[in-house]
Amino acid sequence: MNRFLLILFVSCTTVLLFLSTTKSAEVEKLSNNQVSNLTLENVLTELGATKYSHSMEVYDESKAKMGKELIINGMTRKDGNKSKRISSFFVCTDCHNLGREFKSLESENPSERLSFSKDNSLPYLPGSTFYGIYNRTSFYNDDYVKKYGTLVTNARDTLENAVQICAKYCSSGRYLKDWELEAIMHYYKKNELQVKDLKLNNESLNAIQNISDLNIKDKESLKNELMNYHRTAYSATFISAMDVNSRKFGEGGNVENGKLIYSKSCLHCHANKRVTYLNLDNDRLSGKMFVKNLKNYKDKSLYQIIRYGTYAKVGRKQYMPLYTKEKMSDNQINDLVAYIKQLANK
Repeated sequence: MNRFLLILFVSCTTVLLFLSTTKSAEVEKLSNNQVSNLTLENVLTELGATKYSHSMEVYDESKAKMGKELIINGMTRKDGNKSKRISSFFVCTDCHNLGREFKSLESENPSERLSFSKDNSLPYLPGSTFYGIYNRTSFYNDDYVKKYGTLVTNARDTLENAVQICAKYCSSGRYLKDWELEAIMHYYKKNELQVKDLKLNNESLNAIQNISDLNIKDKESLKNELMNYHRTAYSATFISAMDVNSRKFGEGGNVENGKLIYSKSCLHCHANKRVTYLNLDNDRLSGKMFVKNLKNYKDKSLYQIIRYGTYAKVGRKQYMPLYTKEKMSDNQINDLVAYIKQLANK
């Protein structure tokens, strides 16, 4: 009898424990809103991906604030004192946006970027956006080795090194101090991608919600899907200035797109000589200057300057970065020329 009671007790306890565990799991299941706010890095890690080499567990708000100030102003305040400017010539936002540049984060199509720029009042710049840079694993890709040589070797797979190359060489400035680099990394961490940024379908969201129930094959499939929903690297293809015999000189170009590019690219730096020595505006003289040089290969030829940019030199550290094929297409250059010709005849 006692043995029977003991068996009954153990059986009942096991059932209750099972029910309790099941109920606990149901309670701990994330809501749709909680899933949307998960960081992409944490989800990928849960699915078996390797953590980023620059991975951080949490960010510090005060450091992130200083990081943003360094990016926008080239300086900040530390211990009540102004820091030394990173560069006397540029700040990061001269070449890089901070916000999203594409509706679909996996895209790098220049037409889609220009359209998003128009709809969201963003400049159209030669550098890749800092939005989601924390979630990238490769930098100064492809043809940037042609410009910077071996400098990019240690920067291609290390975000911290990439930031230092940008501070020293791209901005004609100096290497960052440890605390400055740390502050910028905290800013990047604060603005890392979350699940909601990927615009996933309900099936994928449900899979993340039930991630602990997935088998190894399904986890690998979901991981690959998430990796394909955003860019871990931006391509950089340097192309030559278009041969004079292949130039359309604006024929068939979209004037409205050209006006947009002129406003959001050219005037972003050249209006009132904000960044460089060359002043541009919406006056016909600016248009005439460019039209005069359309058929040559000099710096004032749009076909030339967009594809090659200029280089910093003694006495003139300001320079113009080139636009890669991914950042401005040949068709967009033709659109720009179409507008410039209209501006010249204003």
